[in-house]
Amino acid sequence: MNDEFESRVRDIKSRAHGHWTSILKALGVDEAILNGKNQPCPLPGCGGTDRFQYTDKFGEGNYHCRTCGAGGGLKLAQGVLGMRFGELLEAVERQLGAARPVAAHAVNGPSPERMKRLCQRIWNEAKPITMGDEVDRYLRNRGIALTTYPRSLRFHPDLGYYEKLNGQQRAKKIAEYPAMIACVQGHDGHAITLHRTYLAAGRKALGEQSKKVLSSGINGAAVRLDEPSDELAVTEGIETGLAVRLSTGKQVWSALNCGNMEKLWIPASIKRVCIYADNDANAEFAGQASAYVLAQRLLREAKRDGIDRRVQVFVPKHAGADWADIWLARFANEAKAA
Repeated sequence: MNDEFESRVRDIKSRAHGHWTSILKALGVDEAILNGKNQPCPLPGCGGTDRFQYTDKFGEGNYHCRTCGAGGGLKLAQGVLGMRFGELLEAVERQLGAARPVAAHAVNGPSPERMKRLCQRIWNEAKPITMGDEVDRYLRNRGIALTTYPRSLRFHPDLGYYEKLNGQQRAKKIAEYPAMIACVQGHDGHAITLHRTYLAAGRKALGEQSKKVLSSGINGAAVRLDEPSDELAVTEGIETGLAVRLSTGKQVWSALNCGNMEKLWIPASIKRVCIYADNDANAEFAGQASAYVLAQRLLREAKRDGIDRRVQVFVPKHAGADWADIWLARFANEAKAA
């Protein structure tokens, strides 16, 4: 897609955020598909009989199919309605109102070239993590005590935190915080964006808002905490990945979130993949579901390509726990017994 068309798609997704259920109904998608219940997948060629669920979990018309994978409102509408993509965009724009007559990237953020320069600048401003800095303090408070850190992680002493307030077109810097910076690498090993964890006094500075990817669309990329040999462990969070690394000695990649875990690219050279899922029994089992979607895809790809590969999924016993929580509890018990 050219820049103008990409800008148009981003504009549509931005304005449609949080409104996909009503948009899909207005476009003609059967309400039964959108009822949030497990049901046969409505997408052509899938064949799943009881593995599809529309969730709109992230406000993007999200659905999840344990046979053909996950997607959002545009993909769902195109598959169900059989429309060409250009026709679909026009139909969605009619529901949203006329497309905004703005230049490419004016509303939707900087161009890819400018974003690349921004990532490079932030990475250069950051330094390798050292004992006693804010990232080291934060991780040690999570029970993750390391003497050396992965090269994919860095410490930024005062990274700007931006928010877009109601009625504003541009995000505004509201504060600066120390931050853990993580390099997100695509399948070719090149950096595509950065992940930021804002910190204060050895803790996350802003609760759930403390973690942010600098740009969207990581699409199967990962934070490579290690360079794998023939075995790889996969987690959602970076802290979870470091905890698994400490507890098992395995090389680890972090997918950052469950939606990206499903898309994660794994090299064909990896013969054993261990997926350490979050136990999201209190949140629609999203962590477990994504882990098993990835496992199923990896096994299917291995069978298709004639690869000798073993895949395992590990889930904490307790609802709401991830492997970082398990490691922290173990660390605390060992400290108490010492």
